Amino acid sequence: MKVTISEKGVWVLVVVALLCKIAYFIYYKTFISGTIFGGGNDSDYYNGYALGDYTVAVNFWPVILRFLNEMGFYNRNVITWITFVTSITLIPYLFYKMVKIQAEEIKPVMAGSFFLIIFYPTMFYLTIDIFREVYMFTVLLLCLLLYKKLLETNWQKGLVYIFIYLGLTYFLYLMRPYLGFALALTPFVYLILSKTKRYIMAWVILYFVALFFVKSYGGLDILLNYRENFFFFARGESTIGIGLLDKNPIMFLVYYFYSLLLQLFSLYMVNINVFLVFFFESVPFILAFIYLFKNIKFMNRFVSFLLTFFVIYTTIWLLGNDNLGTAVRLRIPSYLVIFACMFIIYQTKVVFDYEKIKKTKL
Repeated sequence: MKVTISEKGVWVLVVVALLCKIAYFIYYKTFISGTIFGGGNDSDYYNGYALGDYTVAVNFWPVILRFLNEMGFYNRNVITWITFVTSITLIPYLFYKMVKIQAEEIKPVMAGSFFLIIFYPTMFYLTIDIFREVYMFTVLLLCLLLYKKLLETNWQKGLVYIFIYLGLTYFLYLMRPYLGFALALTPFVYLILSKTKRYIMAWVILYFVALFFVKSYGGLDILLNYRENFFFFARGESTIGIGLLDKNPIMFLVYYFYSLLLQLFSLYMVNINVFLVFFFESVPFILAFIYLFKNIKFMNRFVSFLLTFFVIYTTIWLLGNDNLGTAVRLRIPSYLVIFACMFIIYQTKVVFDYEKIKKTKL
């Protein structure tokens, strides 16, 4: 099968990225204290709760850490190392298993998917201490892989996958409510969309109409009130300052779209860190997004499912967040599913072109 991407070249990039990441991680843990980009460190709170210094748990992650401490298995440095190793081994493997289609293996896809996860800069930041995100992303990929298996199997096995899927989504809900909620809602919305997938433009229009009416009747007030906290407790220049709560429905849609451009595509250029994030993370995402919609005719059922999750999850965090630093974390699942769609569509397109050439020769 003719492939235009050099597999060897991509694997070289994987090894280089991996070695650089390991070297810098060791350097950071040995010589640097505090966070890479400054600001608060959630892991200090997690550590404090694990040791009994706090009584209120903001999510399920510090509860897990306290349980480990009570069992005598808690060590902040050891858990950090486990987090880092998970980010460069298990997560790349799960991501590749998720994007690999059931056809002849296209090897550059494996190299490319490994490189994407290992290189991802924000993923590295989330491994330098006892942050929860790496474990959330691991469970997220397991959920998506389970649903992929569900689409490929019969209903008897599928019921088992569904129960495991729902159990894992509940765990994610405890870790980060809107991620678990979005993942639990996605199969039901996908079932509706799968019956009418020819009417994509109609669904886009309906999406904005639904936002218009839900906002008009106060259905988004919980998220929008939470968003207001970023304005009142803003620190530094990463808070954008776009309030949506007091806007009329028309201006709400205008400012929501503006917020989408700034947060999802990193177009809020306030310092060099934001520019670097835009260049290394958002530019590849934008290119993957463009590739996806240029080749949307190669979309399969799993890609439709991933796009459904992308729309639901991205909508929730865009409505509830007004801080660019937080957005860089929150949008990782959004970015991962678009990259996954790109890899799946690329493979489908290569197989289609190969079959077309083979039929021509016959």
